[in-house]
Order: sequence, then C-alpha cells, then structure tokens
Amino acid sequence: MKNTLLKKLTVCAISILVVFSLAACGGGSSSSDAGSEGSEGGGKLAAIQEAGKLVVCTDAAWAPFEYIGANGEPTGVDIEIANKIAEALGVELEIMNIAFDTIPATLASGDADLALACITITDERKEEMDFSVPYTTVQQYMVVPADSKFETMDDLAGQNVGTHLGTTGDFLMEEEINNGVLKGKSTIDNNKQYKALPDAASELKSGTLGAVVCDSVLAENLVKANGDAFKCFPVKYADGKEADVEQIGVAMKKGDAELLAKVDEIVQPLIDDGSIEKFYVKHSEEASKL
Repeated sequence: MKNTLLKKLTVCAISILVVFSLAACGGGSSSSDAGSEGSEGGGKLAAIQEAGKLVVCTDAAWAPFEYIGANGEPTGVDIEIANKIAEALGVELEIMNIAFDTIPATLASGDADLALACITITDERKEEMDFSVPYTTVQQYMVVPADSKFETMDDLAGQNVGTHLGTTGDFLMEEEINNGVLKGKSTIDNNKQYKALPDAASELKSGTLGAVVCDSVLAENLVKANGDAFKCFPVKYADGKEADVEQIGVAMKKGDAELLAKVDEIVQPLIDDGSIEKFYVKHSEEASKL
C-alpha cells in the first residue's frame, strides 16, 4: 500500500510540475507571439533590425519611379525612398525586382518587408496590404502618337491599348471594355497588357497600339524619352469627365501597426522638405537619357 500510495503521490507531483511548466511556457509563448510576425504581421520592425537588412520589392519598369539604371541596377524615385527608410532604420537595403502583379503575394509571404513600385492606394488593395501616408499623387493619362486625333477614352473604341499588367491603368481599361464607354465596341483582347511600359511604347511607335494608358508621371516620362513621337494628357471622356486623381504609397503586409507608424515617420519629412520632388526631377532627367 505504501509503495502504491508513494507512486501515486509521485505521479501527481510530476503532473502538477508539468502543468505549471506548460502554463509558464504557454504564457511566455503567447506574449512572444504578440510581438512576433504572426497572423497579425506584428514584429516585422524588430526582425528587420535584427537581420540588419530591409528587403524592398519593386518592378523596375516604371521610370522615373523605378527603372534599370546605367549600371544595370534598379534605381529611381522609389529606390531613393527605400534607401532613406533603410538609412533611418540603420540597416542595409536589398532590392527585389519582381513582376508587379506578384507584389501582394510577396509581401504576404514575408519574402519582402516593403513594396515601393508606384503603387496606387485603392480600397481593394487595402484589403490585402497596408499603406503609408501617400507620398505623391498621379492621374491616369493617355499616351498617343504626336499626330493622333484620339482625345478621349471614347475614341479608343476598337483600338489596341497598351497597359502595364496589374496596374490601375490595366484595371481602368478592363472596366471600360467590360462595363464602360467601350462596352460592346471592343473586346477584352484590345487591352494589351505588358510587363514593362517601354515595350508598350515601342509598339505604340510602330503603330501596333493606338494608345497607352498609365500613370501621369510615367506617361510624361514616356513622352520625354521618345522625343517628339508622343503626346500625353489626362484620360477624359466625351461627356467632359476626367479620370480620378490617385494617391501613391509604400505598401506592406497587413497588420503591423509598428512598422507602418515607423515608415510614416520616415516618409513624411521627405514629403515636407521637398526631397521626393527633387527625386522626380533627378530621375526624370536620368531616365530620359537611357
């Protein structure tokens, strides 16, 4: 009996110790998880600083925002902003040059910390990504040959129009063809989607396309880079309406309030002191020479 009782007491004691041990571990793990990159995306700032590296994804085909420079590396307005963020965090910058339409998945997977790629802030995108304060505004523009008589979106019925895959210009053209002023006058094939705007510009010059639809800064750069071949203007309609003004921001995985606040803290002064405007001037000039 004594041996049996002793064994039972020993088992109970061990069980109690195990329960307390697990409770302690559970409490510690829960607290740690709240500050780590879990389902809410928390703790990314600490992870970046611990790694000593900020990984930023972009699509270097949107001069002057991002493009391949004379040295063969991504450069541009957004790369300048990324450098400023990395400097403020005291870490190295690593640029991932990827296709624009893969950016949301790249952020969600944690393969990149931030995305800077002339990304328009939309309600749909805010469902899958967080955005910094807007650091510039753009509007959808039409780029057409210099001698073109096209003036409105309505004039593009039946024309092949070039857009950059996954952008608001791409979405605008699909909306117009499916539900807007081009419905019944074009097919979805008339929206020619490209991975790089320079490719669209080449086909516009050759006559394959009637127009290119893209952000205003990009449109102005295409005109500047191609001499007198093109002209550009805001997307407008026969009824006099113009395309909405859009805001551009730094994108990141949803749910990390600390990282978002830190990025805002770094980006806002760049807006206020005119640094970003200087980046535009610098890279519009440099990109036009390539």
